[in-house]
Amino acid sequence: MSRKRWILAGVVIVVLAVIVGGYFGLRGQVAYAQIATGYAAKQTCSCLHVSGRSMESCIADFPEDARDSITVTQEGDVVRASVLFGAISAEAVVDGEYGCRVAG
Repeated sequence: MSRKRWILAGVVIVVLAVIVGGYFGLRGQVAYAQIATGYAAKQTCSCLHVSGRSMESCIADFPEDARDSITVTQEGDVVRASVLFGAISAEAVVDGEYGCRVAG
């Protein structure tokens, strides 16, 4: 095998190792973000529609470091929470007399 092929094979192995390592390293963080957005959407929906508080008051209940990383929006009876510019998100909806529930 020529020297160029060995170098190319080495580069491919390193790239694959980085991809596999990144996947295993980040999957816990992705799961945490999915749980956090679902919780934020449901809590904010209940805060707005059951307790009758303002969005600003509801967001003030979040831990201080989470306020900057979670985006929460409301459209009618639907509250959406997202992180990473919408890459991970969850919705909660008003469910009549039962309060709010996570949609989906």
